[in-house]
Amino acid sequence: MNEIIKQLGIKIKEIRKLNNLTQAELAEKINVDSKYISRLETGTSIASISTLIKISKVLNVEIADIFTTDSLQKKKKLIELINIKLNRINTKELKAVLDIISCMCDK
Repeated sequence: MNEIIKQLGIKIKEIRKLNNLTQAELAEKINVDSKYISRLETGTSIASISTLIKISKVLNVEIADIFTTDSLQKKKKLIELINIKLNRINTKELKAVLDIISCMCDK
């Protein structure tokens, strides 16, 4: 059981970092102490289901993504491919892409 808790913590940390959030920022967004996030990520505490749901919403992943690696790996690969494409377009096109992404994220 301890190994599962540790792996869950590692996954939360990995997804948090992909979202460019600090432990303090994640903690603030889900209304917990940053030390609690540290304990979750090191596997010394386990989150309740309601806390995991809050974390998944803030990190913009399905709760299942916290427990699996496939979808996270696919997401990383897609981000890499998007970055390659974005590096090939001009500033005007880049602005248009940003506008589209902004609209999608505001939903």
